[in-house]
Amino acid sequence: MADLEDDDDAALRWAGDEEQGREAPRLGGSAPVVVEEVAADEPAAPGSRGRRAVAAAFALPYLLYTVLWVFVVQRLTSGATSLPTEILWQFGEFLAMLAAPAWFAGTLALTRDGRPLARVGWLALGLGMLVPWPFVLDLYAALVIAGNLS
Repeated sequence: MADLEDDDDAALRWAGDEEQGREAPRLGGSAPVVVEEVAADEPAAPGSRGRRAVAAAFALPYLLYTVLWVFVVQRLTSGATSLPTEILWQFGEFLAMLAAPAWFAGTLALTRDGRPLARVGWLALGLGMLVPWPFVLDLYAALVIAGNLS
């Protein structure tokens, strides 16, 4: 039993402690602990207000795209004749519904420390790529038909 206690004490020492005058174990001492207090009213990082404004400005179009894709997916039919084709079609619809929020969240996460203009660029690119084209084309067709009726 005494041998185990000696091994524990040896584990808490570094080779050469005796030469430097440190006889006490490194752990368990009464060394003073310095804790820095962070001020509660510390100013935010520069540019963080603009980043939040950009995120808020782009949040609404991305939310609109998500809702539009949900409506588009409910109206589309696959016309598939086999089960694997139908499963893949529904998986694609699921990914279409999640693409806009995933792009938005990914852009915010990946450009956290980057330049604000890079974040705006990636968010704008996402808006251009993720347009719910079936909805846009149906809306265009409805407007053309309504224009021809009057």
